[in-house]
Order: sequence, then C-alpha cells, then structure tokens
Amino acid sequence: MIKAAIAFLIIPVIGFFSASYVINMLEADISYSLVEMCAMNETQLRRIFANPSAIQDGCNQIIEPVLLLYKASIISIIVSIAILLVFKLSSSYCGTDRDKNALIFPKLIPLTVLIIAAQILVQGISLAYLSFLIPNEILGGIYFPVISFGIGIGAAIGFFQVASSLITLFKKPEQIERAKEINREAYPSLWSHVEAIAEKIEAKKPDNIVIGLQPTFYATTANVKLIEKEEALTGETLFLSLPLMKLFTREEFDAVVGHELGHFKANDTNYTTKFAPVYMNLGQSLINLSNTSGSITALAKLPAIYVLSAMYEAFETNIAAISRIREFEADKVGCEASSKEGLVYSLAKVVTYSKLWNQTILDNVKRLNNGKITANLSEVFRESSTYNIGRKDIDEIIKEVLPSIVQHPTDSHPPLADRYENIGFDVNLITREKIVHQGNAVEKLIDNAQSLEEELTMAEHNFEVAVGWAVVPEEEKQSDMANIVYSMAAAMIGIDGKLDNDEVRVAEEIGSQILEDFDRIDFRNFVDNLENIPDFNKVAQICAEFDEETKLIIYNYLEAIAHADEELADDEAQLLESLKKIWSIEVKT
Repeated sequence: MIKAAIAFLIIPVIGFFSASYVINMLEADISYSLVEMCAMNETQLRRIFANPSAIQDGCNQIIEPVLLLYKASIISIIVSIAILLVFKLSSSYCGTDRDKNALIFPKLIPLTVLIIAAQILVQGISLAYLSFLIPNEILGGIYFPVISFGIGIGAAIGFFQVASSLITLFKKPEQIERAKEINREAYPSLWSHVEAIAEKIEAKKPDNIVIGLQPTFYATTANVKLIEKEEALTGETLFLSLPLMKLFTREEFDAVVGHELGHFKANDTNYTTKFAPVYMNLGQSLINLSNTSGSITALAKLPAIYVLSAMYEAFETNIAAISRIREFEADKVGCEASSKEGLVYSLAKVVTYSKLWNQTILDNVKRLNNGKITANLSEVFRESSTYNIGRKDIDEIIKEVLPSIVQHPTDSHPPLADRYENIGFDVNLITREKIVHQGNAVEKLIDNAQSLEEELTMAEHNFEVAVGWAVVPEEEKQSDMANIVYSMAAAMIGIDGKLDNDEVRVAEEIGSQILEDFDRIDFRNFVDNLENIPDFNKVAQICAEFDEETKLIIYNYLEAIAHADEELADDEAQLLESLKKIWSIEVKT
C-alpha cells in the first residue's frame, strides 16, 4: 500500500509544488493574484495594467496551464488517496463474508480501473508539461520537446492498455486441460454415481465431467478448454484424475468428489461465480500489464501496476481466510458423502502420490527423446508409486503428508494437519497399509479404463512434443550397456524369490546416477519379467572384458541393491561372490 501511495502521489505532488512555485514567483513579480488577473476581461485589465495584451498572452500561454496543473495535481492527490482508502476500508468491511465480497468487489474493481486509467492520462500529461515547466521556467535551462512528446505518448498508450484491461475483468476465466470429456451416454455408470453423490449432499450436479492423467481433483466454474475440442466447456466442470481413481477405494473416491461438489452448494455459489472470476482476472490483468511494459510506457503504467497490486493485496488476506473456511466446509461435505476415513486417505493419497507425477513426466520426456513411446503413463505412474513408497515408515509418511497443501489450479488449501483436525480425525489412526493400498475405484464405473488411459497417454505425448519438451527421433535409441545393467540388477532383486520395493527404488536411484540413459520403464520391464531375463552368470561372463573401473561400479551397484532391504540373503551373497570370481575383482570390505 505504501508503494502504491508513493507511485500514485509522486507526480501530482511534484506538479503541485512546481505549479505553486511558479504561481508564487509570478504573483510576487506583478503583486497581483494570477487567478483574479486571468479572470478579467480586456477592459478590466486596461484599468490596472499598462499592457493588457501581453497579460492576456501570458495568461493563455503560461499562467492558465500552470493554474490547470495546480488544480489537476490537487484533484489527482485527492483521488489517489481516496482510491487507496476505499479499497482498504472495503477489504476491512467485507472481511471473510463471501456475500459482501461477491457484492462489492466486482463492482468496485472496474470503476477503480477506469479511474486509474484516467489518472494515468492526467498524470502523464502533467508530467509532460512538467518536463517543459521545470527546465524552462524554474531552472532556466534547456528544454527538450522530444522528452515531453515521449512522456505524452507513453501516457496515452498506458491509458489504453489499462482501460482495455476492463474487458478481461468480465471475461469468464478459461483454463486449458489435457483431458477428455466424459459424456453421459458413453459413461452412464460414472455419471449416475457422481449425480447420486450430489443429491446426497444437496449440491448442484456438474454440467461436465472431464478425466485426465494429472493427479488432482477439482470443480470449477471457469470455462475449460480441452485440447481435443474447439469449443470450451461452460458451466460447472468436475475434473477427475484417472490414475488416482485407480489408487482410491470407492469410499475415498466418494469423499473427494463430495468435497469438490461441496463447492457448488448454495453457500458458495455467489462467491464462486461472481467474486472469484473477477479476482482471478485482476491477477491476470496485472501480469499482462507488467509483461507489456515497454520503455516508453513502463513509467506511465508503474503507478497503475502498484495501485492494482495494492487492490489485489487488500483482498488477498480475505481470500486466504475465505479459502481456508471454504475448504473446511467442503471437507465436512466430503465426510457426509462418504466418511471421515474416506476423506482422510483420499487427501493423503493425493499428496503422497502426486509428488511422483513430475518424475513420471520427466522420465517420459526422456523416453520420447530416445524414440521410446510409452503405451500407458497411468500404469507407469501407479507402478512407480508402488516402488517408490516402498517400506516407508508410517511416521515418515505422516511427516510428509500433514504439512502438505493439496494443489488446485484455481484455489489454495490449508495444510492437511489443519483439515484433519477440523473434521476431528486423530492422525495417530493413519496406517501405512491404507495409504499404499490401491483400491481401483473405477471398477464398475468406467468400463474402458485402460483404453482411456492409453488415449490420454497419446495426448500427453503429443503435448510434450508440441511444446518442445521432447523431439522424437526416427529410430529408437538402444543401449547395450543399459540392458546389461537392467538384467543384472533385476536378477539381484529377484534372486531371493521376492520382489522388494526398496530394492527396486535403490536400483532406480543409483542406476540413474551411473547410467546417463537409465530408463526406469525399461528397467521395470526386466523386473516384472524375471522369468525371461538372461542367466546372471552368462551375462557376467559376456562382460568379463569390461575394464576394472566399470566392473567395480556395477558390482557396488548390485551390492547396494542387495543391502537395500537391510538384510543380505544367502542367495544374494552367493550371486555377489560368483560375480567376483567371474570378473576376478577384489572388493574392499
């Protein structure tokens, strides 16, 4: 707010004092009030002054512009202070009352933006005139017209850019999703289930349901533009994550859907449809104004950017508090739709598993760059989740989960610890088994889940190529060394007759360090098909000609895998001894 006040007041304050100085200087020279003198007609001037024509010329060319600057500066100062005070008082008055915010904010913002645009123009003209007045009349220096002209042009451009932002304020927000619309005819079971949840909690039924691979759930009134469709979806849209649905139990799925639809209940509708879009658009307008600031307009728009930022921030505290209240209310609705436990584990799974999605995308980009096309990213994500969570202690999982905030494209959420406390759930009751349990909530709701995953996977591939993240070569790049490492690591993991997730996780972590082209998906194919991998000793004999350093790196890698579960099985120890003999290497213990 202080920055905004300084930015918006500095030009009119300079204008006020500069005009006052010139007025006082001229009045001292002629010993007469300039305001009264310039208001006189020629007859009145003849009675007092010897050269009334010169006085009239002076009034028209110098005095009246200075007097206009003086008045404009005073008005600009008053308006600037008034704008900031109105927003400060309005934000205090509205507080966390959603209806007040929805009533006042959308009306106040466009009016204020229009006033700010006018202020930019007035202050720009004032500054342009000051660039003439100060060097020419006050300092007696040299005047450069190009400076005044540049300031004037910048102010005009700034005025139009700020004024044009009014259009975006009332434009319904739009977000782009790499997702597929799920129509009622093709997916009657899913639609019926979601609508049954809406009826149970007395919430408005969604107008659209879309499904994507991103690990999040949300409901929005923004227009949703799907990459595959030309026209955006309008009304209320419910986004469902197919990979997470396969990890959720039906109870967990019902809870998270109930939570999201809870935002469509009557209590929230006014705020969601009237306040939130304007607030979101104001934020976007600020970004646009900042990004379009060229050298000639940057100075002119700076006050507007600071003032609009102050306006945005004035309500930001309210928004944070309202968001917290809304999430707490929606959580209780989610419990009504299912159960406390269903909500707790749905949120815990979103936080725990969604962290692994970014790695899935990074791995996929790497594979595309090597000419490898993954058929089902959702399946890869779920497998990765199983391996990477491994044998984590429940205390470690809780430590990660409780401070976490569930990411949402149009809102912010309080930490899970606060949300669990709000519904009266004892975190000591959380178990690791239920977090890692994959419930497959899509069963009986989506018949063609696998083909839908594959379709969405291809859309993800196309997106990553289109935005330049990946460039697919004509031929797949193969690595004999990578296949050797995959085969030997998989043999070590499976030699004791059990598939240990910790061993897989360590194999992937270290493998990606020792091999630049280590591919987690290719490696998991070896792990998932242990019966088909080559004999360990035969592979070792083929690699007997490797240099000493390479042999030691691979040996230490396999030894780390064997110790990943904190116990060295007899079969694992024998395999390591066999490798030392075949490769004739000495390992320091």
